[in-house]
Amino acid sequence: MVSPVLTEHFYTAAFLVREANGFLSRDRGIVLNETSEDVSMDGGLILSLATPVTADFVVSEGNTGNGTIGAITVVAGTTPTNYGVAFTDATDFTVTAPNGTALGSGTTGTAFAAGGLSFTITAGATAFVAGDSFTIIVVPAVPAQYAPYTGGSAAAAILYDRLYVLADTAQHVTVISRMAEVNGSELRWDPSVTGAANAATLQAQALAQLAAAGIVVR
Repeated sequence: MVSPVLTEHFYTAAFLVREANGFLSRDRGIVLNETSEDVSMDGGLILSLATPVTADFVVSEGNTGNGTIGAITVVAGTTPTNYGVAFTDATDFTVTAPNGTALGSGTTGTAFAAGGLSFTITAGATAFVAGDSFTIIVVPAVPAQYAPYTGGSAAAAILYDRLYVLADTAQHVTVISRMAEVNGSELRWDPSVTGAANAATLQAQALAQLAAAGIVVR
């Protein structure tokens, strides 16, 4: 009989050797998944600070129109969640909260401002049709936002526990961001790092950046 293959994931904070008293090494954060695929991230994953984004949009699959949404301004106190934008014809749309409450209606080319959101939808070469839609994702500006370290931005923290993040969404997490000693053999890296030709250089760079933040890798 062939024995089954079992996969054991890293335990919560298995990478952590020592942290400061009173949980001073830990911070609350938000991990962004800016890809179109759901992703699983193991505890021990090296993170970078992500460019602060309070709102972004996702184009629904199957849209006929190819217009876009410009910069989205979010009023302080706006509930962090997903808001729907649905076209009723080529130029007119409605904006709704997740519970279905209508926040207002708008027209392409004219600034929309209601429910704490302000933006302008610009029509593209192909007109919108009834049923075309967008999702506006509002993420709180604080706590800090993180994304997996890829070498583009400095390493700034380590993910405390394993999590699963849906495509184009964000999730609250705990990170180790200072005053800690960690086991280097149990740290995790984004595939873009381990698969890079200069992987060793990127990893050494990240460890040096963590050391500068007070996270010592043994």
